[in-house]
This record gives sequence, C-alpha cells and structure tokens, in this order.
Amino acid sequence: MGRGFGNLGISRSLAVVLLSALGGSLKVVGGLVYGSRAALVDALTSIVNLLSALAVSKFEYLSTRPPDGDHHYGHYRLFAGGSIAALVLYSTVGGAMLVELAFGAVRGYEVHIYAPLYTALGVAPYVLAIALSKGAGRSYQTYVKFTSIELIEGATVVASSLGGALLSYVIDALGAAALLAYLYFEIAVETRELVHLISDRAPTHILSEASRRVRREVGVSVKQLRLREVAPGRYQGDITIVLPRGTSVEQAHDVARKVEEALGELGIEVVVHVEPTDTEEILRRESSATVLSLNR
Repeated sequence: MGRGFGNLGISRSLAVVLLSALGGSLKVVGGLVYGSRAALVDALTSIVNLLSALAVSKFEYLSTRPPDGDHHYGHYRLFAGGSIAALVLYSTVGGAMLVELAFGAVRGYEVHIYAPLYTALGVAPYVLAIALSKGAGRSYQTYVKFTSIELIEGATVVASSLGGALLSYVIDALGAAALLAYLYFEIAVETRELVHLISDRAPTHILSEASRRVRREVGVSVKQLRLREVAPGRYQGDITIVLPRGTSVEQAHDVARKVEEALGELGIEVVVHVEPTDTEEILRRESSATVLSLNR
C-alpha cells in the first residue's frame, strides 16, 4: 500500500482504512436514503479523502525507486500522481454535486430527521481513525490533518441537515453549498501548488546555502549554480566551479566528487562543470563572496 502504511502495523493500517470507510458509509446513508444534500457532499468528500490518501501513499512509494533505463534521473516526479488523482476525484465529486444541488434547489426536496443522526454516527469512526493515526509516519500526518477537517465538516452537516429536517430544506442546501465552496477552494489551492512544483522553479531559499557550503566545505569558488525542485526536498541541476590552471584530471575529479557529496546532504543532485582560472581570479571571487556575506 505504500510507505505511509508501512509505518503502522498491518492490522493498525487496516483498522484506519475500515474506520474511514465506515464513517463515509454512514454519511452516504444520511445523504442518499434520508435526503440530505449536505450529508451527501460530506459523504462523497470523505470517500475521496480516503482514496486520495491511498493514491498519495502509493505514488510516494513509487517516487522512491532508483533510476533505471526509462528514468535516468530517478522517479521523483511520480509523487505528483497522487495530487493529480486527488484533483480528478475532487473535481468529479464537485461537478456532480453542483448539478445535483442545483436541481434539488429548484425542485425542492425533503430531509428526514434520521439524516443528522447518521451523519453524527459517521463522525465517530473518524475520531477513532485519527487517534490510531497519531504518532505514525509523515504520510499519515497529512491524513490526520485532512481527516480533522472532516470533523468540522461533520458538525456543519449535522447542524444544516437538522435545520433542513425541522425547518426547511433550504438550510440543508445552504450547508451543502458551503461544503462545495470549500471543496472548490481546496481544488484551487492544490492545483496552484502542483503547477508550482512541476514548473521547474528555482529554489531560491537553498541556492545561497548550497553555494556557501561548497565554498566552506570543499574550498572552491562557485561561478554558477542552477537548480530546479523535482519533488519536495529534492533538487537537481548543475554547478560550475573554478580551479587553478594546471589542476590534474584526478584532482579535479576528486574535487567534483566532494562537491557532489556536500550538496547531496542538502538533497541536491548536480552535474559538476570545472573551469580553469588564475589564482588571482580565485582570490577576487572569494573576496567578493566574503564581502557579500558580511553585508547580509
């Protein structure tokens, strides 16, 4: 099932999945059987959250595979598959429920008093799932965060469906509209983050630290450093360093290896280019770098 599920025992992982499925099923009953559109939106997003957690865990695992004949630079970008799967699922639910809510608001509908009861019962399994997930791996911490939001949504649905059953279906419809608005907000945020991650943006927060580390630990001057973020915490690019004229191939190779190791500690994979320069040029560059560092 992926790296996240490996952090828990198999039985504990299964318990989390079953509890989440049970909570979603109870909410489905409140929405489909007893007429609450708010409960139906909440139920479908609950199911989507579970499927998204499985997809994210699976693609995170795939992204850790080593380079092979088809992926020379590794599989880091496969992590985005989880985000794409979540966007597809959320968008499908959002579109279907938007149409259903529009027709329901025009025709009118009846909300049974059992709708808020089943929704309240559906919240209880999520409380247990959160309790089991706390203290687990990092993938499950993301699950805890999003499932905690489910508790807030559950309280909203209980109130709106209760108002829909006792007063008017309009109250229930307003609750459903609020949940849909939040769903589309999540879709917009996730889409923006995904676009940023796959756009090869330069990680400005780590460029200066990488250059300083090379100068400090390897003792060479950096002429140029170009990086791109390929996955959260993983970077690839190239670096050009300058060495004195007359440096042997063996010495240059040893320096390049040290540069790779120093940057590897920051999660950076680089191709090292070496350019020759005079000793005075090296001193000038290092002096300029020192002045800039002091000015900061």
